[in-house]
Amino acid sequence: MSFTPLIAPEITARYPDFHLISIVVRNAEIDVPDAQALNDTIAAAQQAALRDDAQRDAHLAAWAVAYEAFGTKANRTPCSAAELLKRVRKDGSLPRISPLVDAYNAVSVLYGVPIGGEDLDL
Repeated sequence: MSFTPLIAPEITARYPDFHLISIVVRNAEIDVPDAQALNDTIAAAQQAALRDDAQRDAHLAAWAVAYEAFGTKANRTPCSAAELLKRVRKDGSLPRISPLVDAYNAVSVLYGVPIGGEDLDL
């Protein structure tokens, strides 16, 4: 199965500096040789969520503006990073799903960057 991500031309026209990074990994077995390092990263993200961070907040504000420019309501349909940040502030912790998802969710909260994954075999 081949996978080629596309950016809609209207997004490129409106946001010429937008970048998309896509990585396809096939037949990978996820191994966490240092589970404590992952736990430390998640704990750091949870602590960071409770503090103001001008750079992260500016990133999330820019995503909200972009979402609204495409006709969505940022408050009703926020980007995944904003939603995770809100959830951590409410519940006190990130949801634990799998080592890979936990790692990219922590990065999303730390930097205000939406990161996601898809299982192409489903």
